[in-house]
Amino acid sequence: FAFCAKYFPHYDSRLQGERAARMLIRAIRGDYTPVSATVKVPILTATVLQWTGASPWMDLVQRALTWEAREPDLYMNVFFGFPFADVPDVGMTVQAMTNGKPELARKAAEDVATWAWRRREALLKTATVHPIPHGVELAKEAVARGAWPVVLADHSDRSGSATWVLQQVIAQDLADVLIATIADRTVVEAVVAKGLKAGDPFDTELGGLADESAGQPVRIKGTITGVADIAGRHWVSVAFGRGNVVLISEYLTQVMDPLGLAGPGFSIDQFKVFAIKSRVHFRRGFDDSGFAKTILLVEPEQPFLGTVRLEALPYRNVDIARFYPYGDGSFP
Repeated sequence: FAFCAKYFPHYDSRLQGERAARMLIRAIRGDYTPVSATVKVPILTATVLQWTGASPWMDLVQRALTWEAREPDLYMNVFFGFPFADVPDVGMTVQAMTNGKPELARKAAEDVATWAWRRREALLKTATVHPIPHGVELAKEAVARGAWPVVLADHSDRSGSATWVLQQVIAQDLADVLIATIADRTVVEAVVAKGLKAGDPFDTELGGLADESAGQPVRIKGTITGVADIAGRHWVSVAFGRGNVVLISEYLTQVMDPLGLAGPGFSIDQFKVFAIKSRVHFRRGFDDSGFAKTILLVEPEQPFLGTVRLEALPYRNVDIARFYPYGDGSFP
């Protein structure tokens, strides 16, 4: 008995929750007898590729929705898989649930699973992920030809304190960039403790706090543009370089909407490039809204946790050779 979000970003979470509640009540009353069929599909994909706003992931969702539209009381779940969980059941799974009709559940689950397997090559080619130095170079080119706002989305940062994009913004002298955010609680607490405010100078090493995946701390010399307490957390913004601002947070922060970036001490209208930490959820506000003219997915040149290069991860409980495209996975 399960209901999972079909869309990524998870636009339908509320809908699936409502469905689950209604069907649970029906099951308790005895007028719904949940019978499910589950089919595992040996496909392993990085989550950044699983955006359902374009084909073929959109088509996979539509296949499931078509079954739900055709058959009363049939519900489909397509679990895309989470490759960063080192567990045997790491790949894609399709589940169908019916009201006491096991044959129908099996037919629907096998149909959607077989469709996914037929499109397995396309499912792995839904997005291009650039090494960060090249991504910053592409952002610079996009600005030069007027294709901005540009989103530089570092999808791989799991600590929030990674400085790889910040390093390249400085090294390549990229201008009019908002970096949102670098997580560094120590720096934020020091600014607050000293009572620093907008207009005060800032000269501090920032970020690089976790392991090697976060890169090295980067020294930022600039001017504080704002210090704010929002929703119980402190935020510090610092202007540096040619029209750049780095927003410093206490913890990992995933920015999903440009409208949530108003302040402290700056306006989104100041910037041509937005460097954020997000895999897919940022598409809610930056892509689906039409805000960004250019979107560049980036990750460090080294395959750290969060990479699309899953073959480089030190799995202990997963035989990656059992999954497409990393071995000779077969289906059914």
